[in-house]
Amino acid sequence: MKITKSNLNEVVFENEDARLLIEDVVTHTSASLYYYHGLEITVQAALSIWNRACQADGEEDGYYNNIPLPDCRSEAVAVC
Repeated sequence: MKITKSNLNEVVFENEDARLLIEDVVTHTSASLYYYHGLEITVQAALSIWNRACQADGEEDGYYNNIPLPDCRSEAVAVC
């Protein structure tokens, strides 16, 4: 499922900090996040995603195409 601001309530987060980080990514960056049902997004994973999305928005050469699909067992989302 693609994560958007309107469906954040369907995603399982470790806590409110993780939710706020992902909300910031989907609201203020051009990243596309995909959620794997049944997994929890931890603060550590959310912070890593937030950092990559912010860095990618600053790149001019299509940085998103070079972000590998994270191991879904540890990060629960893919950034494209």
